[in-house]
Amino acid sequence: MRKQALLLSSAVLCCMGAVAQTLPEGTTALLPAGVKANITQNKQFYAQKNLCVAGSPEKGYKAFFSATDADHGEELWVTDGTPAGTYMVKDIQPGLGTSDIQYLTRFNDKVVFSANDGENGYELWISDGTEAGTRMVKDIHEMDSSNPIGFCQMDENRFIFFATDFDSELEYDNPQKWLWISDGTEEGTKLVARVDCAFPGVEEADNRWGPVQRVGRKVFFKAEEADKTGKTSGIEIWVTDGTEAGTHIVKDINVEPNVNKAGSTLSSSPAHLINFYNEKLFFKAWSMDSGNEPWASDGTEEGTYEIFNTNTAVGDNGLGIGGGVTMVGEPYNGMIVFRSKSPTYGSELGFTTCEKGNYGCIDIFTYEPTNTHQSFPDCGVVFDNLYMFCAATGFDGAVESHRGGELHCFDGEKVWMQYDYAPGVGCDWVKEPLVVGGSLYWWNEGKIDGTTATDTKLHRLDKWDGVPTIVSNIDANGDKVYGLRNLAGDLLYTSAVNNQLYCYHYRQEGYDPTKNPDVMEPEYRTRAEIAAGEGSGVTEISDDENAPVEFFNLQGVKVNGNEPGLYIRRQGSKATKIIVK
Repeated sequence: MRKQALLLSSAVLCCMGAVAQTLPEGTTALLPAGVKANITQNKQFYAQKNLCVAGSPEKGYKAFFSATDADHGEELWVTDGTPAGTYMVKDIQPGLGTSDIQYLTRFNDKVVFSANDGENGYELWISDGTEAGTRMVKDIHEMDSSNPIGFCQMDENRFIFFATDFDSELEYDNPQKWLWISDGTEEGTKLVARVDCAFPGVEEADNRWGPVQRVGRKVFFKAEEADKTGKTSGIEIWVTDGTEAGTHIVKDINVEPNVNKAGSTLSSSPAHLINFYNEKLFFKAWSMDSGNEPWASDGTEEGTYEIFNTNTAVGDNGLGIGGGVTMVGEPYNGMIVFRSKSPTYGSELGFTTCEKGNYGCIDIFTYEPTNTHQSFPDCGVVFDNLYMFCAATGFDGAVESHRGGELHCFDGEKVWMQYDYAPGVGCDWVKEPLVVGGSLYWWNEGKIDGTTATDTKLHRLDKWDGVPTIVSNIDANGDKVYGLRNLAGDLLYTSAVNNQLYCYHYRQEGYDPTKNPDVMEPEYRTRAEIAAGEGSGVTEISDDENAPVEFFNLQGVKVNGNEPGLYIRRQGSKATKIIVK
């Protein structure tokens, strides 16, 4: 272990020795010399080595991550976006040993994660960003590691996860991960149901949102029956409300018989789960009649249905060919937008209100034959009341309409290219788009980004019809930016050039925080509840009606509250309310 740690520290020093250019205005390198951030380099918010923001409007927000230095191995670190506020939280496995922090996930103003303290194996941990507030929650598997995974906050006070205990390891032929729930205390951490959850933590690379999804105050996940000696349904969508009685399969979508097991059926291979306004789950599933198509569920069998069969063709085997669902974006204007494949247009922009029978598709790459010229739209985000995403319109320089891969806009009816950023058939492959502090950010995947750089740089767009700007300058050969996160209006990101963590502070001229607000808190209400002002989660229990009213910004700093923006309204010690002025 000591030899391994020494080798690792040498690698850290080599990485930190990379030649860096002067950082652009507003950019700060957060890690001390000799410290290496260990953050997964992908486009997902749920990653094994995650960069996770947690906090509250009252206490402010911090970002948690794992990092390695020469004295402690890989341990838990935290930052408030300043070098002075960036530090190791706790040496969980003392000395040079690594605690191997995995799947950091927000739980209100704390994070929960898997870690190895060197004595108990990989178990459930929690941290508030202080050494005293970082502890193992429960030794779930007393004889080995429970390897907890699939963390997801279910409601205001509890989160679910999947873990292996002594019984789940030995009761069946293969070890299983069963469903657990916790409030962050040992006594409040309990087994919910014996259901085989082998897949949480493993998800398709193009699913940005993760394999476990909360909808309202229930959580949907992929699983199958624990007892394989009886009838089984393969891997399907399950739901839980945190109780054993409220944990069940929502529907056996693929009823194709399992020829190796009488009475059982095969998996529907569900994927691309996303919360649709706390009303339904949107996802992709495979059925015998339709193949891979978009589905929705409210958590009941009768409320789980195929939205639309985008390709009604049937193969020689009698099974539906299907269209497909990938690159699902965040909800926009009452719709889910995704990459859909239709026999007429090929892989183009699909959208649905999630009502049964509702589906639309826009052909972006219209060059004939259009079904073989496909734009392959990527997952997008909402910015300036538009859905912004990347799509391709051709790579033949002799054809006027071909403009390579570029950022596009969708207003619910039509699509247009935002700007020919990489001129001609050059490509600005927009990856990890994120709205922070009123601006849209992304990094470019590939070798051409509108500059002479050969690899990814960070880009910023201040308004939908503006011109993108490069705002990173880490290495002359490309910045290899990834891991974009919103830290209450400041942008966090890291670079594979040097494994450094950066904070970028910027506000455009005339910044209006209500136009593209920094959404830092989870929403549990449906659209109807929000419109009616119901269930806001506001605590109004102060018994001192004469207490003065005070305003705080989202970082917890007291302000006058006279300017437009997002504030905390506090009256008395226990009365708080998030408002927009």
